[in-house]
Formats: sequence, C-alpha cells, structure tokens
Amino acid sequence: MHLRLELREHTPLWLNLALPFSAVLATLVLCSGLVALADANVIDAYSKLFLSAVSSRFNMVETFVKAAPLILTGLAVTVAFKAKFWNIGAEGQLLAGAMGAAFVGGIESLPTFSLVPLMIIFSAVCGACWALLPAVLRTRFKVDDVVTTLLLNFVIFYIMTALLDGPWKDP
Repeated sequence: MHLRLELREHTPLWLNLALPFSAVLATLVLCSGLVALADANVIDAYSKLFLSAVSSRFNMVETFVKAAPLILTGLAVTVAFKAKFWNIGAEGQLLAGAMGAAFVGGIESLPTFSLVPLMIIFSAVCGACWALLPAVLRTRFKVDDVVTTLLLNFVIFYIMTALLDGPWKDP
C-alpha cells in the first residue's frame, strides 16, 4: 500500500473550527485523567485553575504578565516556520532577550523615561542575535536548524545561570 500526501486546495470551514476545538477537548480529557490518577477532584481542580486566573484584578494582571512572553514567542516562531526554518529554540531566544532587558534595567544612570523603551529594544536585539547563530550555521555550514536551535537553548540557560549566580547575584 502506497500512501501519498496531497495539499488541499480548499479546507472546509467546519474542519478549520473542529481541529482547534478537538485539540483543546483532548487536552482537557487527558489532564482530567491525570488529575483523577492523583486522587483529586477533577471539577474542583478545573474550577480553581480557571477562577484563580480571573478572581481578582491582581490575578488577571499576573495572568497577562505570564502569558504575554509566551504569546509573543509563539508569534515570533510562526515567522520562522513560514520561512521553512524549524526554530525549536524560541525559549533560548526568549531567555537571551530577557537577559538583555535585565542588563539594561540594571543600568542605574539611565533616565527612567527611557528605561522601558531601551529595555524593549535591547531585548529584541539580544533575542535576534541569539537567533542569528543557528541561521548562520544553517546557511554557511548546512547544519541542521532543529538541532542547533534546540541545543543553543541549553547554552543560553547555562549562561543565564552563570550570570545569576555570579555578577548579577543579589547581594
């Protein structure tokens, strides 16, 4: 039996709606099974999960604070995927950008009105420079981008750990 993949010319609307819905449903079912295996009440666990995120203004803000980097990282990866570059190392680029923002944020001589814009700019530059490494390795040396982006996650993690345990350690 020979199977062949063919690109669809038109995807039905019901399929475009059903796929994300079924993915969320499958995730909820799988997680319900894990919660039940832990001998916990599934309904209670889900209600606390969802209600704790929106139960107060502080919790809502914290939910957005934690979600924003993940959403922006996901959007950034879609650009690479559209270019047929399998960027599995988005986490490392996020860490590089965070370290860049932390570096600028630690400069006490900067005026406060320029601090946030400079942190954003430097964060983007650091993340882009970290993404440039696997891009150069792919174009110049034909190194697999999946492997390099994935392995560079560990490199940047250990660089960050060294900075946090060394010069950036809180006295």
